[in-house]
Order: sequence, then C-alpha cells, then structure tokens
Amino acid sequence: MINNDFYTFPQSSKEAWIDQVKKDLKGKDFEETLTSVIWDTIKTQPFYTNEDLDDSSPQFNFHQDPKIPGMSPRIWSNLVSIFPENEKQANQEILHALQTGAEGLILNLDGTKNLSQILKGVHTEFISTNFLPTGETALFFRELKEWIKDLSLKPTMLSGAILWNPCDELFQRGENFDAGINLVAEAINDFKDFREFYPMTIDFARYANAGATGIQELCFGLGEIIELIDKLSKKAISPTQVFENLAFHTAVGDSHFAEIAKVKALRKLIVELAGNYGAKIQMEDIHIITSTSSFSKSLLDKNTNLIRQTYEAMAGILGGGNSLWVNPAEGKNASVLENRIARNVSSILQEESYLDKVMDPAAGSFYLEKLQKELEKSVVSSLQELEKDGGWLKSFEDRTLHEKIRNTREAAQKRVLSNSSIKVGANIYLAKGELENHLPFEPIVEKDFQLLPSRATYFVEEKSLKNA
Repeated sequence: MINNDFYTFPQSSKEAWIDQVKKDLKGKDFEETLTSVIWDTIKTQPFYTNEDLDDSSPQFNFHQDPKIPGMSPRIWSNLVSIFPENEKQANQEILHALQTGAEGLILNLDGTKNLSQILKGVHTEFISTNFLPTGETALFFRELKEWIKDLSLKPTMLSGAILWNPCDELFQRGENFDAGINLVAEAINDFKDFREFYPMTIDFARYANAGATGIQELCFGLGEIIELIDKLSKKAISPTQVFENLAFHTAVGDSHFAEIAKVKALRKLIVELAGNYGAKIQMEDIHIITSTSSFSKSLLDKNTNLIRQTYEAMAGILGGGNSLWVNPAEGKNASVLENRIARNVSSILQEESYLDKVMDPAAGSFYLEKLQKELEKSVVSSLQELEKDGGWLKSFEDRTLHEKIRNTREAAQKRVLSNSSIKVGANIYLAKGELENHLPFEPIVEKDFQLLPSRATYFVEEKSLKNA
C-alpha cells in the first residue's frame, strides 16, 4: 500500500468529482450522458471510488491450492466438445485434441456408443471428463456405469461432471421430471466415492443462451437447486449431499464486466444458499464450468464470433470458472480450423496473457465489487419473488418462466434490429462482396415447454439471410 503522505494533493470526494464532470458537460444531463443500465436493472456510474463500497470484499479462492509444487496459482481446464458418431474417428479426434492443448472433454453421448473404444488410450486421471447425455438418459447412465465397471476404474481416476439434471428432462420432453429425480438419487449413491466427479450439473447456461439476462439466469438456476433439494429430500438425500454432487454451468455473454461479476456472484450465492440449508461448503470446492454464449454470436460475418469467443472466455476465467468451454459458433459442424481456434483461446489467455498468475485479479476493483454486490441483491430479490409465487417448478408448469425469458429475448433482438444495440458485422460495419462470410439461416421453432438457444441478431439474420 502506498503511503498517502507521498501525495501532496488534497483528497477529493466523489461528489466533488461529479460536480466537476457536470461543469465539463456544459449543460448536458449527467444521468442521460454518462450513466447506463445493465440487464434492465442495475444502474452503473461512469466511475467508482471507495466511497461506493461499505467494505472491501476479500479475494476469492476459486479452487484448492495446486497439488504439484511450482504450478501457477490459478488453474482451469480447457474443454473441447466431442460428437462421437464414429467411435474410432472420435477416439482419434480426442487423442489429437489432448495432444494439442485440450485438458478436458465434453462427450455428447446418446447411450448407444462404446465408451471403451471412444476413450481408448485416454488417461482419465489426468484430464476433466464431462458427459452430455443427448438421448435417453437412463441408457446413458447404464453405458457410463458399464464402462466404469469394465475398466475397474478407481474413484481417483475420474474427474469431471455429467452435464444433466432432472430439470433438463422438462425442457427437452416436457415430462419425466420424477423419473429424473429417481435417476439422480441413484447416481448420487453410485458415485459417492468419486469425490471429484459430479453426477449432476445445474445448467444456468440454458437461460443465458435462450436470451435471459444475467439476473434471470442466476435466479432461475438457483430456483432449480431449491426444487431439486426439495424433491431429493424425499429420497433420503440431504441438502449437503446435493451440493457435494453438483457442478454448475454458466454461459458468459458479451457484457464483459457484468459477466465477470456474475460468475463471482454465482459462487458466493451458492455458498449462501447452501448455508441456508445448513450445508457448509467452501468457495474453493464449488466447480463452475464457464462456456461462451450462443446468444451473443451471429450467423452474419461469422468471423466476428472469434473475437466474441475470446473476450467471453477471458471474462469466464477472471470470474473464476474452473473449466473453460469455448464453443465454436457452428457447433458440431465446425471446421478443423474453427475447432483449433476455439481450443487455442485458453492457451493464449494462459501462456500469453498470463491470467493464471493471479487467483482473483478482479478483487479490489471498486466497479466490479460494487457491480457484484448490486447483482447479488437483484438475484436474491428475484429469487424471493420466484419462491413467493410458488417456486421454480410452478413457474415452469404455468410457463411464466418461459414468458419472462422470451420477452427479454425479443426485446434484445428488437434492439439489434433497430440499431439501438450494436453488433459489429450484423447491423454495423457489414462485410460486403468477397468479404461476406455468413452461416446459413434456419428458423428456430420452440415448443411451449422448451427454451432453445437463440441469438440477439436473430431478427436481423431473418431479414438478411432468409431468402439469400
């Protein structure tokens, strides 16, 4: 800390600075000119001082100290998506990815594949192995347990998560919630010895990718947790067991600083929610997967998505993600080059930007700490309102949850269409002639129970590409 006596200038209050700014504005309104609103709720000022904070927040620990001496203090896993249509080809793709920067996998499985072939030659004890069920969930769990049994896999040889929880069944099929509760209760018992493997994941990202604000994303995601605790308590699963077996997946969008605050707020809110149930968990024991958002991407001038991926990944790491999942805009249809670029983002942020050298670089920022506190207040208020109205399951069943997110999504899409919200390559600085490089447009059709991934530029794409 620098001694204040070193400076000969008198200290100025924030109010004095604002008075000076108003003079410099020469009649322009301070509020309209320099303040803004994040996620339709949180008002932000043009600058912050220590006067904006009641007290300074301590540095967060996003994970336990490294087990190997000499390692950087900040660690995360670089995840890549694998779609195993052909088992041998998938195995080759996995081995290549792990040899060229990947540190973990997202395996999209329908329950009919040979996991032993897909993961042949893969040392799961050294990577993060995550599974995303895409077919019948019961088949997937059977496939996973058979693979573990066939290999006699020790609990210490598997880390990662199953990116699924019973609420997913409702969004995918509109039913099977009770069957999902039975499956996850069984999984918690089956994987009780696998201390670094989480048999269910709360998918906060589903809301963000469908167009929700960060406040809505955290509110409805935490609402899912409350609902699961209530249902699993009837299966003799305690709240502590629930939290110990949960991973958390959040999508990071293009509101850079707000997303950093959001991921940090998520970690803190999980600890507070667990405490309300008498479950004592530490911040560093929470496993958060941060992925790049689909809602921020565009089919127009697809190469602009590469820039978006990078600063979203950076926000995910600064916010405290334990795993980074950079999603190519084209998903399973991404080219070899696009997959390579997505895989290399983490390496660049680590090896060239040195984001692994400090545990919590955002700590001490007046702006980010104030933003995080305001975000936490807004989420808690929204969550209390959700519970007052009957809880997450009721809001799903009467579709008020869907209505709120669809209204938010449509408002964001209309802002882009009217140019009141800027999207480079979509509604400003458009690529023309030989530089045009758009992705094909397909209409998004949702059933009433679904919340499908969408894009802020959807209306612009519909107008520009539908008849192209």
